[in-house]
Amino acid sequence: MLVHARQLLAPLCAHNIGALIILQSIAGLSAGTYYPLTITVIVRNLPMKYVHLGIAAYALDILASTHIATALEAWYINNLSWQWIFWNALLITPMLMACLYWGIPRQPLPRSGPQTNLWGFLYVSAGLTLIFCGLDQGERLDWFNSGTVCAFLTTGIFLTAVAIFRRIKNPNPLLNLRFLATRNFLLLGAVLVLFRFLLLAPVLLLPEFLGAVHGYRPDQTGQVLGWVSLVELIAAPVAGLILYRADSRLLCAVGFALSGFTCFLNSRIDPSWTGETFVASQILNAIGIAYALTGLVTSILRNALALGALQAPANMFTLSCWFQTCRLFGAELGKTFMVRFLKIQGTYHYTVLAQHVDGGSLTEDRLKLLAGDVFSAGSGLDDAKLRAVKELGSQLKQQIVVLSISDGFLLVAVSAAVCVLLIAFVTYAPPLVPGKRKAAA
Repeated sequence: MLVHARQLLAPLCAHNIGALIILQSIAGLSAGTYYPLTITVIVRNLPMKYVHLGIAAYALDILASTHIATALEAWYINNLSWQWIFWNALLITPMLMACLYWGIPRQPLPRSGPQTNLWGFLYVSAGLTLIFCGLDQGERLDWFNSGTVCAFLTTGIFLTAVAIFRRIKNPNPLLNLRFLATRNFLLLGAVLVLFRFLLLAPVLLLPEFLGAVHGYRPDQTGQVLGWVSLVELIAAPVAGLILYRADSRLLCAVGFALSGFTCFLNSRIDPSWTGETFVASQILNAIGIAYALTGLVTSILRNALALGALQAPANMFTLSCWFQTCRLFGAELGKTFMVRFLKIQGTYHYTVLAQHVDGGSLTEDRLKLLAGDVFSAGSGLDDAKLRAVKELGSQLKQQIVVLSISDGFLLVAVSAAVCVLLIAFVTYAPPLVPGKRKAAA
């Protein structure tokens, strides 16, 4: 409910940056419960015959909101104002509150909760927050050359280590870390981290290419990405229906394979590619991502229920915290790593290509050709030579961007292949909804 209260107040404080930051902080503190509780509500309150469709809706929420946000925010900024990013939430919030009030069955509160020390939660929350801040600001502040980044990471690691030490010394009745010490949970956690990395292909690499090479504005990039949500709107429910008949591991592996294949195709980009060129690959990628996430969440729940997660509140709480942390840090680690990777690859390609722009005969011929085009358009000879040099530099920069983005797509494709390999080592767990045909073990 704190999230919804923040949505009601944020538009009114949009011009006050201090108040807005405070409200965003409150939202961040409270929103951490949203996704874990959503899965818990789906499993505990939906009839089991509908649980796969509930999981598909959960997956659709994460995927569609990722792609719609770019188009919607750009449209607001160009046609209304940036404050409408918050007014949009204000209009939807009452509907969400109504759904929560009438849609979730009331449950009696426990008469007394377990006695626990909350300092451990404070330590680990503060520690993970500082690590997250260090990762988020590392590239901007030049990593370990910045005292701020070093302080964030050092203090965050120290507090997290203290929290783990306290947990070992004084067991907490709200946590059961032994519940996570299974091969399947560790493998699925790694897959979830890599899945967030896969989302960078349409969210980071594609907009970067279109903006740097063709000068696409955010609204134009949003038009390329926004319609992908329509494909996911169909693919996610289809994935939910498939799960009634197929093993979730198989669906997850197929999804990662499709997504990796499209990234491999996109790694062959050249400067002539435009937004329309990505239509076919984005359709296939949307289907693959929807299948992968729906199958992944179902695999997590199958293993959780098989190990008795719903019978012990501490088990479900531990599982929710673990996978929510994997989801959030997967996104931040993926973005941080990809931005650094693109920068390193850009430097490498510049070094290789610059060796061929050395004033030799090939370079002179290229400059003469460019100068001839400019001179024929009416420019003077000296001006034509100067503009030819600038044009050659622009072409070199464009080629560096294309090659770096190509490497990024290839890296995502390799990550998808690793996900398929990890899924292959996940052992069988009973299905959530037993079908007419049992899934193959």
